[in-house]
Amino acid sequence: MNIAIFTDTYTPQINGVVTSTLTFKRDLEARGHTVIVGSPKVQDSPPATLSEWRFASMAFPFQKEHRMTSPLSQNLRNFEDNHFDIIHVQTPFFMGHLGQYLGWRYNIPVIHTYHTYWEEYLHYFPLLPKKICKLVYNHLLTKTFCNRCAHLIVPSHQMAEKLPTYGITTPISVIPTGIETPPPISEAEKAALSQKLGLNPERRYLIFVGRLGLEKNIPFLIEMFAHIARQLPDVDLLILGDGPEKEHLKIQAESLGIGTRCLFPGYVSHAEVFVAYSIATLIVFASKTETQGLSLLEGLAVGKPAVCIQAMGIQDILAHNNGGFLSPEEPVTFANFGMRLLTDPELYAQKAQEAQSRAQDFSSQNMTLKLESVYQNALSRRPL
Repeated sequence: MNIAIFTDTYTPQINGVVTSTLTFKRDLEARGHTVIVGSPKVQDSPPATLSEWRFASMAFPFQKEHRMTSPLSQNLRNFEDNHFDIIHVQTPFFMGHLGQYLGWRYNIPVIHTYHTYWEEYLHYFPLLPKKICKLVYNHLLTKTFCNRCAHLIVPSHQMAEKLPTYGITTPISVIPTGIETPPPISEAEKAALSQKLGLNPERRYLIFVGRLGLEKNIPFLIEMFAHIARQLPDVDLLILGDGPEKEHLKIQAESLGIGTRCLFPGYVSHAEVFVAYSIATLIVFASKTETQGLSLLEGLAVGKPAVCIQAMGIQDILAHNNGGFLSPEEPVTFANFGMRLLTDPELYAQKAQEAQSRAQDFSSQNMTLKLESVYQNALSRRPL
């Protein structure tokens, strides 16, 4: 098949949508398909290639790391000559609407992956009343956009249950982004990254990896960690990532008297993420907006157990406390789960083994086979 993917976020940006796009592109190509990605041109973008089309873009006013993308590109002049079988859109914004238009224009089935629970991101539109924001979200970003697609893909069963409540009638399949089995990680790699991040090999680390935005609920993790810090003096909190809340989080940690025990070293490369997880002792995750939790899966894949808030997406991964613990959003309860794992070697070993086994259920090859099946089904239903 010839497949066109349209996305508003792509390399060199780092987030779950980018990882998902890259993972499926790689595995679809390995299975003999041709994949072209249309994405925003940003500063430090790699040069455009035959398989990656770049569109002019500018930063979103309220959130500089997001892009507003122009639908104009010389690549579109010869779009029909590519004989695309499928258009796969990753967002319901600029590039998503371009993908839908091209699908309508050339009678190509449009598949949409609903990566993000957008209702929890409305705080990024501060100038608009909440009622208007929700109206836009419910009818434009969700119901209207999704019902124009041939098929929807969601990363979790909770999201598959949620979307029909918005009036969506498009068929839905649950296909999480698959993960690669991480390569063996050497002690030299651990030592090098520890030095780069300023970590002490004599200390234990709780780790969070992700964007430092309101939707990730990181203030909860810092409040929770204050309880652990008082009882376990050899444990620190490693918050790996960057974003608009970074300075506020540092201030919160200082106010709780744990500023020196909360580390904010910024982003690392995708390969270094696996090394960072292997250095850490325990994953902590408090986001309530994740439709999958790809970063969490990467941590489980290196055998690290996790404590997470019981919320959308994450419930699929740690179902029945397999690989860690699901906690209510209560700091002391969450901290107690963490301390159980940090103080009970036998329990920790059990959950670490479960974590690695659980991650294997989400292999990228298995997920790509499911995606390929969705494509073939949409093609078979295409009106002539």
